[in-house]
Amino acid sequence: MNVLLSSCGAIYYANHTMENNRLIVNRSEFWRIKKDKRIKREFVLLKSLDHDFPICLYEAPEDRFFASFLKCTHKGCELNVGGGIYSCPCHGSEFSMTGQVLEGPAERDLLTFKTEVHKDAIHVFLS
Repeated sequence: MNVLLSSCGAIYYANHTMENNRLIVNRSEFWRIKKDKRIKREFVLLKSLDHDFPICLYEAPEDRFFASFLKCTHKGCELNVGGGIYSCPCHGSEFSMTGQVLEGPAERDLLTFKTEVHKDAIHVFLS
């Protein structure tokens, strides 16, 4: 059983639309309300009908977004998200939020997707 964990709160699957082979996520999906306070999410997860694993959309400083497929490139386990990294519960590989291998046994970076910001939406290009 694969479990996604986060050190900074609950995992959230963002609402999104699909248009011309891209996922479109409203920026408001990165905010949640807790006890009348607005709290910013560091990342959201996306489910795509074309993929068996979720895609993590991570917001970095300076209005940059990174989208990574949460399938370990070592043996194909679903990655955990938290603490600013992706980690594999099966064999211990770790990846940066930009998808680069930080710690093996994985030798290949994660599959990542191009992102663009258009007004109040983030576009994740699946091809």
